[in-house]
Amino acid sequence: MYWELLCHVAHAGYRVFDFGRSREGTGPYNFKRHWGFEPQPLPYQYVLLDGASIPNVSPANPKMRLAVEAWKRAPFPLTRLIGPALTRYLP
Repeated sequence: MYWELLCHVAHAGYRVFDFGRSREGTGPYNFKRHWGFEPQPLPYQYVLLDGASIPNVSPANPKMRLAVEAWKRAPFPLTRLIGPALTRYLP
């Protein structure tokens, strides 16, 4: 998939491509490492009220599994409607 995407952007004349972020240990992460990309830590900023701890919103978190599965099964028109409003709450 990445190779086809790289061919497409190269033929279109682009000289820079941002591969985006990948979680360590995943297939996309390993692919990028194989091609010589070095990991760069991405800083995140959280506003924690009343001494709360940083939430674990990783898709690998068992508590998030229900929400992830529900989103996968949601009708596309519904995701288009509520998705933009939800993105500000997602990492």
